[in-house]
Amino acid sequence: MAKERLPAAVREAVCRELYRQVVELDWESLKDSQRTAQYSRWVDDAAIGGELADYLTAEGMRVWLKDGPMKEYMRALEGVGQYAQYATKRFVDIGETIREALGPRWRTVPGTLAEKPMHVDITDGDAERYVCWGQPHTFRDLLWAAVGKAIDARVPPLILVVLRGGKTLTSGEEVFQDKVAQHCGLDLIRVTRHLVDRV
Repeated sequence: MAKERLPAAVREAVCRELYRQVVELDWESLKDSQRTAQYSRWVDDAAIGGELADYLTAEGMRVWLKDGPMKEYMRALEGVGQYAQYATKRFVDIGETIREALGPRWRTVPGTLAEKPMHVDITDGDAERYVCWGQPHTFRDLLWAAVGKAIDARVPPLILVVLRGGKTLTSGEEVFQDKVAQHCGLDLIRVTRHLVDRV
């Protein structure tokens, strides 16, 4: 596999530069055609493709970039997964976002942070509840995960729809999400999460 053939120093240098550029590009806002074009630019970039050229073909680079660091990018921003160490930025801790949304009594339960979708259990000292979060285009996955937890939950699961960079949903999209969540007995809150320098 490419991962095995790449020296650790090369992988680290490429991933750090890649993630630095991705933040500047606002990757999540790009259309599919723009992302495809960007992969080609990365292959031609001396700091990315130039570093990989001794180990991968141009097509191999695209595959590795897409199926490796870029597939893991959102998880890396959460501080999760093998590529998290290369992220130059990360999201503000989800516990902080939850306290802003629900109030200062709520805390994350240690050891419950997990993925697919990103989720965690929270408590106010009396009750525990399941919280999952993601961007608007992942709403279906968030809904399915929360519905699965609602079956046995004493407190309705909470979906956090994450908006970034001042982006908003249309009123129609908001109404649809709210109606579906209400129909399923779920709570839904829209939040903004910011990227901060990784320390």
